Amino acid sequence: MADEKRRFSFTNLFRRQTPKPADRTVYNMGIQERENRHMMTGPLLYNIINQSVIGRTCITQLKQEVFRRGYVWEKAYEAKCKNCGKEHQRPVQECARCGHLELDIPDAKQLEYAEKFIEGYVNKSEQLFIDVLQELEDDLNIMDDAYIVLVKEYFIDGNQKIRMHRIKELYRGDPVTMFIYSDELGQRGTKGFTCVNHRDFITTEPHERCGTCGGAVYPVHYVNRANGTDQYFLKGEVLHFSKYSPSRLYGQSPVITLFNSMMTLIAMENYVNSSYTKSRMPRGLLAVQTRNMDSMRAFWRSVKEKMEADPHFIPVMGIEAEGGKGGVEWIKFMDSLKEMDYVSVKDDLRDRISAFYGVSKVFMADNTTSGGLNNEGMQILVTNRAVQKAQTVYNNYVFPFLVKQFGITDWKLKLPPSEEEDEIAVLRKREIEVNIAASTKNLGFEVDMDEDGQFTFKKPEPQEPKPQEGEGDAKTDPYAGTNIDASQLGQMQEQAMQGGGKPQENPPATRNKASMSVGPDKRLTGLPVDAGNQNTDRRTERRVG
Repeated sequence: MADEKRRFSFTNLFRRQTPKPADRTVYNMGIQERENRHMMTGPLLYNIINQSVIGRTCITQLKQEVFRRGYVWEKAYEAKCKNCGKEHQRPVQECARCGHLELDIPDAKQLEYAEKFIEGYVNKSEQLFIDVLQELEDDLNIMDDAYIVLVKEYFIDGNQKIRMHRIKELYRGDPVTMFIYSDELGQRGTKGFTCVNHRDFITTEPHERCGTCGGAVYPVHYVNRANGTDQYFLKGEVLHFSKYSPSRLYGQSPVITLFNSMMTLIAMENYVNSSYTKSRMPRGLLAVQTRNMDSMRAFWRSVKEKMEADPHFIPVMGIEAEGGKGGVEWIKFMDSLKEMDYVSVKDDLRDRISAFYGVSKVFMADNTTSGGLNNEGMQILVTNRAVQKAQTVYNNYVFPFLVKQFGITDWKLKLPPSEEEDEIAVLRKREIEVNIAASTKNLGFEVDMDEDGQFTFKKPEPQEPKPQEGEGDAKTDPYAGTNIDASQLGQMQEQAMQGGGKPQENPPATRNKASMSVGPDKRLTGLPVDAGNQNTDRRTERRVG
Protein backbone atom coordinates (compact mmCIF):
# COMPACT_ATOMS: atom_id res chain seq x y z
CA MET A 1 0.00 0.00 0.00
CA ALA A 2 2.80 2.38 0.81
CA ASP A 3 4.48 1.55 -2.45
CA GLU A 4 1.25 2.25 -4.33
CA LYS A 5 0.93 5.68 -2.70
CA ARG A 6 4.56 6.44 -3.46
CA ARG A 7 4.16 5.62 -7.14
CA PHE A 8 0.96 7.65 -7.62
CA SER A 9 1.44 11.27 -8.68
CA PHE A 10 0.02 13.61 -11.27
CA THR A 11 3.30 13.53 -13.16
CA ASN A 12 3.17 9.82 -13.98
CA LEU A 13 -0.48 9.72 -15.08
CA PHE A 14 -1.21 8.89 -18.69
CA ARG A 15 -4.48 9.04 -20.57
CA ARG A 16 -6.64 6.46 -22.33
CA GLN A 17 -10.08 6.81 -23.91
CA THR A 18 -13.19 4.65 -24.10
CA PRO A 19 -13.63 3.17 -27.60
CA LYS A 20 -16.34 4.89 -29.61
CA PRO A 21 -19.37 2.89 -30.74
CA ALA A 22 -18.92 1.81 -34.34
CA ASP A 23 -21.48 2.38 -37.04
CA ARG A 24 -23.96 -0.40 -37.61
CA THR A 25 -23.18 -2.52 -40.62
CA VAL A 26 -24.38 -5.98 -39.59
CA TYR A 27 -27.32 -7.01 -37.45
CA ASN A 28 -26.81 -9.63 -34.84
CA MET A 29 -29.54 -9.57 -32.23
CA GLY A 30 -28.20 -12.51 -30.21
CA ILE A 31 -29.90 -12.96 -26.87
CA GLN A 32 -31.62 -9.62 -27.33
CA GLU A 33 -34.13 -11.24 -29.64
CA ARG A 34 -35.49 -13.23 -26.70
CA GLU A 35 -37.01 -15.63 -29.24
CA ASN A 36 -40.21 -13.62 -29.86
CA ARG A 37 -42.99 -15.33 -31.80
CA HIS A 38 -42.56 -13.26 -34.92
CA MET A 39 -38.77 -13.63 -34.90
CA MET A 40 -38.49 -9.93 -35.63
CA THR A 41 -35.08 -8.40 -35.81
CA GLY A 42 -34.25 -4.86 -34.79
CA PRO A 43 -34.02 -3.46 -38.32
CA LEU A 44 -37.47 -4.88 -39.11
CA LEU A 45 -39.00 -3.04 -36.15
CA TYR A 46 -37.48 0.26 -37.24
CA ASN A 47 -38.68 -0.35 -40.80
CA ILE A 48 -42.26 -0.95 -39.64
CA ILE A 49 -42.31 2.39 -37.80
CA ASN A 50 -40.85 4.19 -40.79
CA GLN A 51 -43.66 2.84 -43.00
CA SER A 52 -46.48 3.45 -40.52
CA VAL A 53 -47.82 6.99 -40.71
CA ILE A 54 -49.73 6.71 -37.45
CA GLY A 55 -46.85 5.07 -35.58
CA ARG A 56 -44.29 7.61 -36.71
CA THR A 57 -46.67 10.49 -35.97
CA CYS A 58 -47.23 9.27 -32.41
CA ILE A 59 -43.51 8.88 -31.77
CA THR A 60 -42.68 12.29 -33.24
CA GLN A 61 -45.36 14.16 -31.30
CA LEU A 62 -44.47 12.42 -28.05
CA LYS A 63 -40.78 13.23 -28.53
CA GLN A 64 -41.50 16.89 -29.20
CA GLU A 65 -43.63 17.24 -26.07
CA VAL A 66 -41.08 15.52 -23.84
CA PHE A 67 -38.23 17.89 -24.78
CA ARG A 68 -40.32 20.94 -25.68
CA ARG A 69 -39.01 23.04 -22.78
CA GLY A 70 -35.46 21.71 -22.79
CA TYR A 71 -33.61 20.88 -19.58
CA VAL A 72 -32.63 22.89 -16.50
CA TRP A 73 -30.16 22.69 -13.60
CA GLU A 74 -31.66 22.77 -10.11
CA LYS A 75 -30.21 22.77 -6.61
CA ALA A 76 -30.14 19.39 -4.96
CA TYR A 77 -30.68 21.12 -1.61
CA GLU A 78 -30.82 24.58 -0.05
CA ALA A 79 -28.66 23.85 2.97
CA LYS A 80 -26.62 20.81 4.04
CA CYS A 81 -25.43 20.11 7.57
CA LYS A 82 -21.67 19.70 7.93
CA ASN A 83 -22.11 17.52 10.99
CA CYS A 84 -24.68 14.87 10.04
CA GLY A 85 -25.02 15.54 6.29
CA LYS A 86 -28.78 16.10 6.30
CA GLU A 87 -30.02 18.00 3.25
CA HIS A 88 -32.68 20.66 3.79
CA GLN A 89 -34.93 21.66 0.90
CA ARG A 90 -35.54 25.18 2.23
CA PRO A 91 -33.27 27.78 3.85
CA VAL A 92 -32.75 27.07 7.58
CA GLN A 93 -30.58 28.54 10.31
CA GLU A 94 -29.76 25.24 12.02
CA CYS A 95 -29.93 21.55 11.22
CA ALA A 96 -33.33 20.04 11.92
CA ARG A 97 -31.75 16.69 12.83
CA CYS A 98 -28.79 17.54 15.09
CA GLY A 99 -29.17 21.31 15.63
CA HIS A 100 -25.73 22.05 14.15
CA LEU A 101 -25.28 25.66 13.03
CA GLU A 102 -22.65 25.12 10.32
CA LEU A 103 -24.44 24.57 7.00
CA ASP A 104 -23.21 24.34 3.41
CA ILE A 105 -24.86 25.69 0.26
CA PRO A 106 -24.58 24.19 -3.26
CA ASP A 107 -21.19 24.75 -4.86
CA ALA A 108 -21.57 26.52 -8.20
CA LYS A 109 -18.05 25.45 -9.31
CA GLN A 110 -19.28 21.88 -9.76
CA LEU A 111 -21.26 22.98 -12.83
CA GLU A 112 -18.43 24.69 -14.70
CA TYR A 113 -17.27 21.71 -16.76
CA ALA A 114 -20.68 20.00 -17.09
CA GLU A 115 -22.46 23.14 -18.32
CA LYS A 116 -19.72 23.86 -20.86
CA PHE A 117 -19.83 20.26 -22.07
CA ILE A 118 -23.61 20.06 -22.48
CA GLU A 119 -24.09 23.50 -24.06
CA GLY A 120 -21.77 22.67 -26.99
CA TYR A 121 -21.32 19.65 -29.24
CA VAL A 122 -21.20 16.48 -27.13
CA ASN A 123 -19.34 14.37 -29.73
CA LYS A 124 -17.23 14.69 -32.86
CA SER A 125 -20.32 14.13 -35.00
CA GLU A 126 -21.37 17.65 -33.96
CA GLN A 127 -24.47 16.52 -32.13
CA LEU A 128 -26.09 18.59 -29.43
CA PHE A 129 -27.15 17.08 -26.14
CA ILE A 130 -30.82 17.43 -27.06
CA ASP A 131 -30.18 15.59 -30.34
CA VAL A 132 -28.82 12.56 -28.49
CA LEU A 133 -31.78 12.64 -26.10
CA GLN A 134 -34.25 12.60 -28.99
CA GLU A 135 -32.49 9.58 -30.51
CA LEU A 136 -32.78 7.80 -27.18
CA GLU A 137 -36.51 8.58 -27.04
CA ASP A 138 -37.01 7.01 -30.48
CA ASP A 139 -35.16 3.89 -29.34
CA LEU A 140 -37.43 3.62 -26.30
CA ASN A 141 -40.62 3.92 -28.36
CA ILE A 142 -39.46 1.35 -30.93
CA MET A 143 -37.20 -1.13 -29.12
CA ASP A 144 -37.83 -0.22 -25.48
CA ASP A 145 -34.03 -0.37 -25.11
CA ALA A 146 -31.84 2.73 -25.09
CA TYR A 147 -28.10 3.10 -24.46
CA ILE A 148 -25.95 6.11 -23.57
CA VAL A 149 -22.24 5.65 -24.22
CA LEU A 150 -19.72 7.92 -22.48
CA VAL A 151 -16.26 8.29 -23.97
CA LYS A 152 -14.03 8.85 -20.96
CA GLU A 153 -10.48 10.02 -20.56
CA TYR A 154 -8.89 7.97 -17.77
CA PHE A 155 -6.01 8.96 -15.50
CA ILE A 156 -4.02 5.86 -14.59
CA ASP A 157 -1.18 5.61 -12.07
CA GLY A 158 1.98 3.54 -12.29
CA ASN A 159 0.21 0.43 -11.02
CA GLN A 160 -2.33 0.58 -13.86
CA LYS A 161 -5.07 1.64 -11.45
CA ILE A 162 -7.75 4.12 -12.48
CA ARG A 163 -7.52 7.19 -10.29
CA MET A 164 -9.94 9.55 -12.01
CA HIS A 165 -11.68 10.21 -15.29
CA ARG A 166 -13.16 12.98 -17.39
CA ILE A 167 -16.01 12.74 -19.91
CA LYS A 168 -14.88 13.69 -23.40
CA GLU A 169 -17.81 12.63 -25.64
CA LEU A 170 -21.37 11.33 -25.40
CA TYR A 171 -23.02 9.03 -27.94
CA ARG A 172 -26.23 7.12 -28.48
CA GLY A 173 -25.61 3.39 -28.50
CA ASP A 174 -27.46 1.40 -31.18
CA PRO A 175 -29.90 -0.99 -29.45
CA VAL A 176 -29.55 -3.38 -32.40
CA THR A 177 -25.86 -4.04 -31.77
CA MET A 178 -25.52 -3.20 -28.07
CA PHE A 179 -25.78 -6.03 -25.54
CA ILE A 180 -25.65 -6.48 -21.81
CA TYR A 181 -22.61 -8.61 -20.99
CA SER A 182 -24.06 -10.89 -18.35
CA ASP A 183 -23.79 -14.49 -17.27
CA GLU A 184 -26.49 -17.16 -17.27
CA LEU A 185 -28.04 -15.65 -14.14
CA GLY A 186 -28.27 -12.18 -15.64
CA GLN A 187 -25.50 -10.71 -13.45
CA ARG A 188 -23.20 -8.12 -14.96
CA GLY A 189 -19.49 -7.83 -14.37
CA THR A 190 -18.87 -11.52 -13.67
CA LYS A 191 -18.51 -13.01 -17.13
CA GLY A 192 -15.46 -11.22 -18.54
CA PHE A 193 -12.73 -8.71 -17.75
CA THR A 194 -10.77 -6.37 -20.02
CA CYS A 195 -7.98 -3.83 -19.94
CA VAL A 196 -8.57 -0.08 -20.11
CA ASN A 197 -5.79 0.38 -22.65
CA HIS A 198 -6.44 -2.68 -24.83
CA ARG A 199 -10.16 -3.36 -25.19
CA ASP A 200 -9.62 -6.27 -27.55
CA PHE A 201 -8.26 -8.29 -24.63
CA ILE A 202 -10.82 -10.36 -22.70
CA THR A 203 -10.36 -12.84 -19.87
CA THR A 204 -12.55 -14.72 -17.41
CA GLU A 205 -10.09 -14.34 -14.50
CA PRO A 206 -10.49 -11.11 -12.50
CA HIS A 207 -6.91 -11.21 -11.17
CA GLU A 208 -5.27 -11.81 -14.53
CA ARG A 209 -3.16 -9.08 -16.12
CA CYS A 210 -3.43 -7.69 -19.64
CA GLY A 211 -1.41 -9.75 -22.07
CA THR A 212 -0.19 -6.63 -23.89
CA CYS A 213 0.67 -4.05 -21.23
CA GLY A 214 0.40 -6.07 -18.03
CA GLY A 215 -2.16 -3.68 -16.60
CA ALA A 216 -5.06 -4.51 -14.34
CA VAL A 217 -8.32 -5.76 -15.79
CA TYR A 218 -11.81 -4.51 -14.97
CA PRO A 219 -15.28 -6.13 -15.20
CA VAL A 220 -17.09 -5.86 -18.52
CA HIS A 221 -20.73 -4.73 -18.33
CA TYR A 222 -21.65 -4.06 -21.99
CA VAL A 223 -20.49 -5.05 -25.45
CA ASN A 224 -21.08 -3.55 -28.89
CA ARG A 225 -21.12 -6.17 -31.68
CA ALA A 226 -20.73 -4.38 -34.99
CA ASN A 227 -18.37 -4.59 -37.92
CA GLY A 228 -17.47 -8.12 -36.90
CA THR A 229 -15.59 -7.00 -33.76
CA ASP A 230 -16.61 -6.71 -30.12
CA GLN A 231 -16.20 -3.49 -28.20
CA TYR A 232 -16.20 -3.99 -24.43
CA PHE A 233 -17.33 -1.33 -22.00
CA LEU A 234 -16.71 -0.98 -18.28
CA LYS A 235 -19.08 0.04 -15.52
CA GLY A 236 -19.99 3.71 -15.73
CA GLU A 237 -19.32 3.95 -19.47
CA VAL A 238 -22.76 2.79 -20.66
CA LEU A 239 -26.25 3.24 -19.27
CA HIS A 240 -29.12 1.01 -20.43
CA PHE A 241 -32.72 1.87 -19.61
CA SER A 242 -36.28 0.98 -20.69
CA LYS A 243 -39.66 2.68 -20.41
CA TYR A 244 -42.53 0.31 -21.21
CA SER A 245 -41.29 -3.04 -19.87
CA PRO A 246 -38.20 -2.50 -17.71
CA SER A 247 -36.56 -5.62 -16.36
CA ARG A 248 -33.19 -6.85 -15.12
CA LEU A 249 -31.96 -7.07 -18.70
CA TYR A 250 -33.92 -5.89 -21.73
CA GLY A 251 -37.26 -4.28 -22.42
CA GLN A 252 -40.07 -5.43 -24.68
CA SER A 253 -40.60 -3.66 -27.98
CA PRO A 254 -44.03 -1.97 -28.25
CA VAL A 255 -43.92 -2.46 -32.03
CA ILE A 256 -44.25 -6.21 -31.47
CA THR A 257 -47.42 -5.57 -29.48
CA LEU A 258 -48.81 -3.27 -32.17
CA PHE A 259 -47.53 -5.39 -35.07
CA ASN A 260 -50.93 -6.53 -36.42
CA SER A 261 -52.51 -3.08 -36.19
CA MET A 262 -49.58 -1.36 -37.87
CA MET A 263 -49.28 -3.93 -40.65
CA THR A 264 -53.04 -3.72 -41.36
CA LEU A 265 -52.80 0.05 -41.65
CA ILE A 266 -49.82 -0.25 -43.96
CA ALA A 267 -51.75 -2.72 -46.17
CA MET A 268 -54.76 -0.41 -46.29
CA GLU A 269 -52.61 2.54 -47.29
CA ASN A 270 -50.93 0.44 -49.99
CA TYR A 271 -54.34 -0.55 -51.36
CA VAL A 272 -55.42 3.07 -51.58
CA ASN A 273 -52.18 3.90 -53.31
CA SER A 274 -52.63 1.13 -55.87
CA SER A 275 -56.23 2.21 -56.49
CA TYR A 276 -55.07 5.59 -57.74
CA THR A 277 -52.13 4.46 -59.88
CA LYS A 278 -52.08 3.10 -63.46
CA SER A 279 -51.23 -0.36 -62.31
CA ARG A 280 -54.33 -0.62 -60.19
CA MET A 281 -56.54 -3.63 -60.33
CA PRO A 282 -59.75 -3.05 -62.37
CA ARG A 283 -62.92 -2.76 -60.37
CA GLY A 284 -64.51 -5.49 -62.48
CA LEU A 285 -65.00 -7.05 -65.88
CA LEU A 286 -67.86 -6.66 -68.37
CA ALA A 287 -68.44 -10.02 -69.98
CA VAL A 288 -70.55 -10.00 -73.19
CA GLN A 289 -71.88 -13.26 -74.55
CA THR A 290 -71.86 -13.18 -78.37
CA ARG A 291 -71.02 -15.34 -81.35
CA ASN A 292 -69.76 -12.43 -83.45
CA MET A 293 -66.64 -11.11 -81.76
CA ASP A 294 -65.48 -9.10 -84.80
CA SER A 295 -68.68 -7.07 -84.81
CA MET A 296 -68.36 -6.34 -81.10
CA ARG A 297 -64.73 -5.17 -81.43
CA ALA A 298 -65.64 -2.85 -84.33
CA PHE A 299 -68.49 -1.39 -82.38
CA TRP A 300 -66.33 -0.85 -79.30
CA ARG A 301 -63.67 0.95 -81.33
CA SER A 302 -66.26 3.34 -82.70
CA VAL A 303 -67.64 3.91 -79.21
CA LYS A 304 -64.17 4.78 -77.85
CA GLU A 305 -63.62 7.30 -80.66
CA LYS A 306 -66.97 9.00 -79.99
CA MET A 307 -66.30 9.07 -76.21
CA GLU A 308 -62.93 10.76 -76.78
CA ALA A 309 -64.60 13.39 -78.93
CA ASP A 310 -67.64 13.80 -76.67
CA PRO A 311 -67.30 12.92 -73.00
CA HIS A 312 -71.10 13.09 -72.59
CA PHE A 313 -71.72 10.47 -75.28
CA ILE A 314 -73.76 7.51 -74.05
CA PRO A 315 -73.13 4.36 -76.08
CA VAL A 316 -76.02 2.08 -76.76
CA MET A 317 -75.38 -1.38 -78.00
CA GLY A 318 -77.84 -3.97 -79.15
CA ILE A 319 -76.84 -7.57 -79.28
CA GLU A 320 -78.58 -10.17 -81.41
CA ALA A 321 -78.09 -13.59 -80.05
CA GLU A 322 -78.53 -16.77 -82.04
CA GLY A 323 -81.16 -19.15 -80.83
CA GLY A 324 -82.59 -16.49 -78.53
CA LYS A 325 -79.68 -16.83 -76.07
CA GLY A 326 -77.38 -14.04 -75.02
CA GLY A 327 -76.76 -11.54 -72.25
CA VAL A 328 -74.42 -9.16 -70.48
CA GLU A 329 -72.94 -10.00 -67.08
CA TRP A 330 -70.92 -7.83 -64.66
CA ILE A 331 -68.22 -9.72 -62.79
CA LYS A 332 -67.08 -7.92 -59.61
CA PHE A 333 -63.51 -8.30 -58.42
CA MET A 334 -63.29 -6.26 -55.17
CA ASP A 335 -65.53 -4.16 -52.97
CA SER A 336 -65.23 -0.41 -53.00
CA LEU A 337 -63.62 1.52 -50.11
CA LYS A 338 -67.06 2.52 -48.87
CA GLU A 339 -68.30 -1.04 -48.95
CA MET A 340 -65.24 -2.22 -47.04
CA ASP A 341 -65.91 0.46 -44.34
CA TYR A 342 -62.41 1.78 -44.87
CA VAL A 343 -62.67 4.97 -42.81
CA SER A 344 -64.10 3.40 -39.64
CA VAL A 345 -61.62 0.51 -39.69
CA LYS A 346 -58.71 2.91 -40.16
CA ASP A 347 -59.91 5.11 -37.28
CA ASP A 348 -60.20 2.10 -34.99
CA LEU A 349 -56.66 0.95 -35.76
CA ARG A 350 -55.32 4.46 -35.31
CA ASP A 351 -57.04 4.77 -31.93
CA ARG A 352 -55.42 1.53 -30.76
CA ILE A 353 -51.91 2.68 -31.68
CA SER A 354 -52.29 6.21 -30.33
CA ALA A 355 -53.85 4.91 -27.09
CA PHE A 356 -50.83 2.70 -26.47
CA TYR A 357 -48.41 5.62 -26.83
CA GLY A 358 -50.75 8.02 -25.02
CA VAL A 359 -50.99 10.53 -27.88
CA SER A 360 -54.48 12.01 -28.27
CA LYS A 361 -56.11 12.92 -31.57
CA VAL A 362 -55.83 16.63 -30.90
CA PHE A 363 -52.03 16.27 -31.11
CA MET A 364 -52.40 14.68 -34.54
CA ALA A 365 -54.41 17.61 -35.96
CA ASP A 366 -57.71 15.71 -35.66
CA ASN A 367 -60.56 17.81 -34.26
CA THR A 368 -63.46 15.66 -35.43
CA THR A 369 -64.26 14.38 -31.94
CA SER A 370 -64.07 17.68 -30.06
CA GLY A 371 -66.70 18.45 -27.44
CA GLY A 372 -68.45 16.33 -24.85
CA LEU A 373 -66.49 13.54 -23.24
CA ASN A 374 -63.88 13.79 -25.99
CA ASN A 375 -63.10 17.47 -25.43
CA GLU A 376 -59.70 18.93 -26.00
CA GLY A 377 -58.97 19.42 -22.29
CA MET A 378 -59.37 15.73 -21.54
CA GLN A 379 -57.23 14.75 -24.53
CA ILE A 380 -54.47 17.14 -23.49
CA LEU A 381 -54.57 15.72 -19.97
CA VAL A 382 -54.11 12.16 -21.28
CA THR A 383 -51.13 13.17 -23.42
CA ASN A 384 -49.57 15.16 -20.58
CA ARG A 385 -49.61 12.04 -18.42
CA ALA A 386 -47.80 10.09 -21.14
CA VAL A 387 -45.25 12.90 -21.41
CA GLN A 388 -44.80 12.92 -17.64
CA LYS A 389 -44.15 9.18 -17.67
CA ALA A 390 -41.47 9.61 -20.34
CA GLN A 391 -39.83 12.50 -18.48
CA THR A 392 -39.73 10.44 -15.29
CA VAL A 393 -37.40 7.95 -17.00
CA TYR A 394 -34.88 10.71 -17.74
CA ASN A 395 -35.26 12.50 -14.39
CA ASN A 396 -34.92 9.30 -12.32
CA TYR A 397 -32.40 7.24 -14.33
CA VAL A 398 -30.60 9.04 -17.17
CA PHE A 399 -29.78 12.41 -15.62
CA PRO A 400 -28.72 11.07 -12.19
CA PHE A 401 -26.30 8.74 -13.99
CA LEU A 402 -24.81 11.60 -16.00
CA VAL A 403 -24.59 13.90 -12.98
CA LYS A 404 -22.79 11.21 -11.00
CA GLN A 405 -20.29 10.60 -13.81
CA PHE A 406 -19.54 14.33 -13.91
CA GLY A 407 -18.82 14.23 -10.18
CA ILE A 408 -21.67 16.60 -9.30
CA THR A 409 -23.33 16.19 -5.90
CA ASP A 410 -24.92 19.60 -5.19
CA TRP A 411 -26.98 19.96 -8.36
CA LYS A 412 -29.37 17.89 -10.44
CA LEU A 413 -30.42 17.92 -14.11
CA LYS A 414 -34.14 17.85 -14.83
CA LEU A 415 -36.70 18.03 -17.64
CA PRO A 416 -39.37 20.60 -16.70
CA PRO A 417 -43.05 19.72 -17.25
CA SER A 418 -44.27 20.20 -20.80
CA GLU A 419 -47.10 22.49 -19.66
CA GLU A 420 -46.09 25.66 -17.86
CA GLU A 421 -47.70 26.19 -14.47
CA ASP A 422 -50.37 28.83 -14.17
CA GLU A 423 -48.96 31.29 -11.62
CA ILE A 424 -52.40 32.61 -10.74
CA ALA A 425 -53.70 29.10 -10.16
CA VAL A 426 -50.68 28.32 -7.97
CA LEU A 427 -51.27 31.45 -5.85
CA ARG A 428 -54.96 30.61 -5.47
CA LYS A 429 -54.10 27.11 -4.39
CA ARG A 430 -51.65 28.46 -1.82
CA GLU A 431 -54.26 30.91 -0.54
CA ILE A 432 -56.71 28.06 -0.03
CA GLU A 433 -54.06 26.06 1.85
CA VAL A 434 -53.35 29.01 4.16
CA ASN A 435 -57.06 29.50 4.88
CA ILE A 436 -57.47 25.81 5.67
CA ALA A 437 -54.45 25.95 8.00
CA ALA A 438 -55.89 28.99 9.83
CA SER A 439 -59.28 27.33 10.23
CA THR A 440 -57.68 24.15 11.49
CA LYS A 441 -55.65 26.11 14.05
CA ASN A 442 -58.82 27.78 15.34
CA LEU A 443 -60.23 24.29 16.00
CA GLY A 444 -57.39 23.65 18.44
CA PHE A 445 -54.87 21.84 16.22
CA GLU A 446 -51.17 22.60 16.15
CA VAL A 447 -50.11 23.85 12.69
CA ASP A 448 -46.53 23.69 11.41
CA MET A 449 -44.71 23.80 8.06
CA ASP A 450 -42.25 21.18 6.79
CA GLU A 451 -39.15 21.69 4.66
CA ASP A 452 -41.15 21.53 1.44
CA GLY A 453 -43.44 24.34 2.53
CA GLN A 454 -46.39 22.05 3.19
CA PHE A 455 -48.59 22.49 6.25
CA THR A 456 -48.65 19.75 8.86
CA PHE A 457 -51.36 19.31 11.46
CA LYS A 458 -51.16 17.71 14.90
CA LYS A 459 -53.84 17.25 17.51
CA PRO A 460 -52.65 18.56 20.90
CA GLU A 461 -52.68 16.23 23.90
CA PRO A 462 -55.42 17.02 26.47
CA GLN A 463 -54.19 18.76 29.66
CA GLU A 464 -55.86 18.64 33.11
CA PRO A 465 -56.91 22.08 34.39
CA LYS A 466 -54.88 23.36 37.38
CA PRO A 467 -56.81 24.79 40.37
CA GLN A 468 -56.34 28.54 40.95
CA GLU A 469 -54.83 29.94 44.08
CA GLY A 470 -57.27 30.22 46.96
CA GLU A 471 -59.60 27.60 45.58
CA GLY A 472 -60.19 24.51 47.67
CA ASP A 473 -62.02 21.27 47.31
CA ALA A 474 -65.74 21.93 47.34
CA LYS A 475 -66.41 18.48 48.86
CA THR A 476 -64.28 19.12 52.00
CA ASP A 477 -65.03 22.79 52.51
CA PRO A 478 -67.91 23.09 55.00
CA TYR A 479 -68.51 26.70 53.95
CA ALA A 480 -68.67 26.05 50.22
CA GLY A 481 -71.61 27.87 48.69
CA THR A 482 -71.75 30.55 51.41
CA ASN A 483 -70.60 34.16 51.39
CA ILE A 484 -68.24 33.75 54.35
CA ASP A 485 -64.92 35.27 53.44
CA ALA A 486 -61.45 34.56 54.86
CA SER A 487 -61.62 37.22 57.59
CA GLN A 488 -64.83 35.78 59.01
CA LEU A 489 -63.49 32.25 58.82
CA GLY A 490 -60.57 33.08 61.15
CA GLN A 491 -62.89 34.60 63.78
CA MET A 492 -65.18 31.58 63.63
CA GLN A 493 -62.30 29.19 64.13
CA GLU A 494 -61.12 31.15 67.19
CA GLN A 495 -64.60 30.97 68.72
CA ALA A 496 -64.76 27.27 68.12
CA MET A 497 -61.44 26.73 69.87
CA GLN A 498 -62.64 28.68 72.93
CA GLY A 499 -65.86 26.70 73.03
CA GLY A 500 -64.02 23.44 72.82
CA GLY A 501 -65.95 22.32 69.83
CA LYS A 502 -66.00 22.46 66.10
CA PRO A 503 -67.03 25.42 64.04
CA GLN A 504 -70.73 25.81 63.73
CA GLU A 505 -72.07 23.89 60.85
CA ASN A 506 -74.97 26.33 60.58
CA PRO A 507 -73.80 29.91 61.13
CA PRO A 508 -76.31 32.60 62.12
CA ALA A 509 -78.74 33.56 59.48
CA THR A 510 -77.44 37.08 59.49
CA ARG A 511 -74.08 35.77 58.40
CA ASN A 512 -75.66 33.93 55.48
CA LYS A 513 -77.66 36.96 54.40
CA ALA A 514 -76.60 38.28 51.06
CA SER A 515 -74.30 41.24 51.34
CA MET A 516 -76.35 43.20 48.85
CA SER A 517 -79.36 43.14 51.25
CA VAL A 518 -77.49 44.62 54.24
CA GLY A 519 -77.15 48.38 54.73
CA PRO A 520 -78.90 51.37 53.31
CA ASP A 521 -80.43 51.67 49.92
CA LYS A 522 -77.69 51.25 47.33
CA ARG A 523 -79.57 53.27 44.72
CA LEU A 524 -78.68 56.69 46.32
CA THR A 525 -75.70 55.67 48.49
CA GLY A 526 -72.77 58.04 48.13
CA LEU A 527 -74.50 60.20 45.59
CA PRO A 528 -76.13 63.61 45.83
CA VAL A 529 -79.82 63.73 46.16
CA ASP A 530 -80.15 65.24 42.74
CA ALA A 531 -78.27 62.30 41.23
CA GLY A 532 -80.99 59.83 42.15
CA ASN A 533 -83.53 58.47 39.76
CA GLN A 534 -86.08 61.25 39.55
CA ASN A 535 -88.49 59.13 37.61
CA THR A 536 -89.15 56.82 40.52
CA ASP A 537 -92.64 56.92 42.03
CA ARG A 538 -92.49 58.64 45.42
CA ARG A 539 -95.20 56.35 46.80
CA THR A 540 -93.03 53.41 46.04
CA GLU A 541 -90.12 55.01 47.90
CA ARG A 542 -92.25 55.55 50.98
CA ARG A 543 -93.35 51.97 51.05
CA VAL A 544 -89.82 50.72 50.63
CA GLY A 545 -88.38 53.11 53.17
